[in-house]
Order: sequence, then structure tokens, then C-alpha cells
Amino acid sequence: MGCDGVWADSAVGARPRWRRRSSRCCWGLSCSERSFDLLAGHRLEPYDEDASDLRAILARVLRLGCGPQKGGPPLGSVSMEMAVNAPAAPLGYIDKGRVLLACVVAIVLLRSVGWMVAQPADPDLAISFTNGDGTPLRAWPALAVLTVVAAALGGAITGRRLPEAGVFAAGVGLAALAIRGGSMEAMLCYETTADVATRRALMGAMALDCLLWTVLMGITWVANTLVWRWLWPEPAVAEADDDGAGQAGTGGNQAKKNVDAVKSANFWAGWPALAITGVIGALVIWMTIARTPVATIARGQVIASVTAALYLGAMGARYFTGINDARWYVLAAPAVALIGYLLGYVSADMSWAVSGGYKFYAELATTPAHAMARPLPIEYLAIGVAAALMGFWSGEKIEHAAAHEES
Repeated sequence: MGCDGVWADSAVGARPRWRRRSSRCCWGLSCSERSFDLLAGHRLEPYDEDASDLRAILARVLRLGCGPQKGGPPLGSVSMEMAVNAPAAPLGYIDKGRVLLACVVAIVLLRSVGWMVAQPADPDLAISFTNGDGTPLRAWPALAVLTVVAAALGGAITGRRLPEAGVFAAGVGLAALAIRGGSMEAMLCYETTADVATRRALMGAMALDCLLWTVLMGITWVANTLVWRWLWPEPAVAEADDDGAGQAGTGGNQAKKNVDAVKSANFWAGWPALAITGVIGALVIWMTIARTPVATIARGQVIASVTAALYLGAMGARYFTGINDARWYVLAAPAVALIGYLLGYVSADMSWAVSGGYKFYAELATTPAHAMARPLPIEYLAIGVAAALMGFWSGEKIEHAAAHEES
């Protein structure tokens, strides 16, 4: 960290951007040709004797950009988030094959055993925790355990390169489970009539269902992170004194506090990624999910629309913000879903259909109250999370390619 030359600007919370620099390190440490800007939002000039000690402290605590590096800082040097976002070689065929194998395992597990525990009374009915005879809600703990197992197995299979791959595999497995059940059109047939009250009740139930799926995916994310850190533990961060004294005791505790403070600040600085992903995702779904507002719900078009929306949203947000915390991108999936059901609740009186020339369609219970209320909560959360992670990885790849071109 901190080699000759001017540092590149980066947005707050952004991943470290690297460029070629000379091998002489201004902190007195051996440094590779690539240096990293962790003081995002600031332009740092070459080191001089009057520079603030804060830069030196961060250089020693975070230990990034120093030492022999081929593809960036060593994985696990600070946190799981920094590990996945360090510049590295593209995934090879073996790595991609492992990701595919993890998805296959998750599909087999959740589509078979998951269907046994979450199957609605009518096999043609959509999978939902809040509608039906109550059986799906009682199956929530068992389905949560199965999803955690799928994520843990997926993370172990894919290896260290992609820490979020276990969650990605679990999302793909849940998407396969959702496809086995019915669509939102089946839900509308079973649960609503043409009156405003039942439409609004369904939108409220879908919003609650979305929150339950969000909690399930949150538990899956935490479990996947714990398994990843258990399989590939992070090296301890030690603080050394300027005179080369011991690395234990008060210095080590202070180093840990400094790292925790930086990680906390970087996390809360990631809200632009959520905003951009959500805005792009909502607009793409709104424009592509149906040919007309009253068209029959086409399952394939719904899945393609949600996938493209969250993928493009996360990729665009990753490219423009450079934020390296994947959690902010996947949070856009429940955010867009809740916005969609809120719009459906507000539009439940179907006044838009009457004024827009669709008066007779407003009398049909299967006419969705809003375009963004066409996907099921499980489709928003399962497909949306997996697509957001794909977009996050793709945006990172684009950034690495751009950095390579500039170098």
C-alpha cells in the first residue's frame, strides 16, 4: 500500500482499485507492482515525512498491497468480503464446473426433499408460507435447514475463490423448487376475487411471505459465511510497533479494533449499491415482465424478467460504485419485491384498468393488480439473489478487465 505516484480516487465503500506502481514502498515495506486504495474517497499524494500516522497505521493493520503478490492481496487477509474481491485470475473450467456441481446438488436436494416438506395441499398451488392450509408455514424451519445445508455443501464444493457461491447455489435450488409449484396466477385463482379487499389482503400476505423468505435467505447467508470461514480461516491480524517490538498484547487488540472499525465503516457506506441495483431492477421488471398490464402471467417471462433485472442492476451498480460488499446487492431483491407488493396494494382498486380501456379485465380475479406483483416472493428472493450475485461477479470481472487495460 502506498507506492510512488498519485492514488486513484474511489467512491466511499468501494473495492480497492489497483494500478501499476513502482516496487518501492513508501512505508518502508517490500511492495509489489499493484497497490490498493483503502482510503476510499480521498486522493493520497506520495508519502512525505509530515504525512498523517493514520495512513501508516492502516497500512500495517490491513496489510494490503505489500509482499509478493501475483493477483492482488492474499485471500482472507482481512475479511471474507476482501477475499472475494481481490484481483485474481478469471475462473477456470474446473472452478466453473464446481459451481455448476454445487447448483446441481442444491437443485436435487431442494426440488426433492424440499418439495416433500413445503408441498401445498394442491400440487398446482404456488409455494407460499402465508397462503393455503397452513402446512407451508409449519414447514418453514425444515425448509430453512435444507437451504442452509444446500448452501454449506455448495460453499464446500466451490472452494475458496467465491465465498458467496454457497448462497448462489441455494438460490438456484429454491428457484427449482418454486418452478415445481404454481405461479402467481394460480395464487390469484385460489386466493382472490375481483373485489378490492381480497386483492389487498393477498398483497399484504405476499409482503409478509417476502419477509419470511428474506429471513430464510439471511440465515442461509450467515451460515454460509460461518462455514466458509471455518473451512478457510482468516489469518490473524497482528500489530507491530515501529521499533519492531512484540506483536501481541495491546498492539494486537488495537489492530483488531482498527480492522473492525474499517470494516464497519465500509459496510454502511455500501448503500449506493443497493439503491442503484434496486432502481435498475425495478425499472427492468416493470418494462419486461408482461406484454400488456392485463396479459396472462407467463411463468417463463416472469423468471427471465427477474433474472435480467437483478443481474443488470447488480452489474451496473458494481461497475459504477465499485462497492465490494455483496450483501448490498442481494438486499435489492427483497427491496424490489416489497416495492412491487406495495404498488399492488395501492393499485388493488383496479382504477388503472378501468381508465386505460381494460374495464372487463378488472373483473377477472387473475388480473394482477400491478406488473411488479406478478412474481411470487420465492421467485423474487431465490432467483433475485442468485441473479444479483451473478451481476456482482460480472461487474467485478469488467472492472478487472478495465484496470488491466489501463495498466
